[in-house]
Amino acid sequence: MRRRGFTLIEVLMSLAIFALAAVSLGAAYSNVLMGRLALKQDEQRLDDLARCRAALLETPGFDDVETGGEIHLPGGRTARWKGKIEATAVSDLFAVQLTAEIEPTNGGEAEEFNETRMLLRPTWSIPSDRQKIRDEARQRLEKERGYKEADGNSSFISAPTRGKKLVPGQNGAKGGKNGQPAQPNGKNNAPAKGQPAARPAPKR
Repeated sequence: MRRRGFTLIEVLMSLAIFALAAVSLGAAYSNVLMGRLALKQDEQRLDDLARCRAALLETPGFDDVETGGEIHLPGGRTARWKGKIEATAVSDLFAVQLTAEIEPTNGGEAEEFNETRMLLRPTWSIPSDRQKIRDEARQRLEKERGYKEADGNSSFISAPTRGKKLVPGQNGAKGGKNGQPAQPNGKNNAPAKGQPAARPAPKR
């Protein structure tokens, strides 16, 4: 019995399929490696930026923040940072724009990063500016509410509560002295001057 072998066309088709599969697997493996490298670089970049952010938060002086400084990073790298401070409409609250120049791990030019953070720093405020901001906020609130916190006057008038008006001495009893409800016998229950208060009768 004679066996039939592969033809040239079948061999070429097999080689073409194998080449396509090899190229696809190689591209997928390369993408995985590139993804892991990019993730590692992002983690390093975030860690470096966190160090610069911590240096900003640990600097108490106004002039020291705007001057900035240098940070030694792992791998013999250096990061330079500085902050630009701007006042806000809220007292003692400042918007600080952090600028950091971080050297990459593979060498080359430093990468620049910018971010803005809100910091509460009462020591950075000037007393006159703080008072001005608070006065403007108070005037804005008084305009929105329609009355002042100090005296509660002006155009704000609360609506009266609907319902039965409470009058001393209800249920047909006349009002006693000083607006207190009278007792059934018409006398005030308060003890006379110099006499002890009456004790309630013991329960049986």
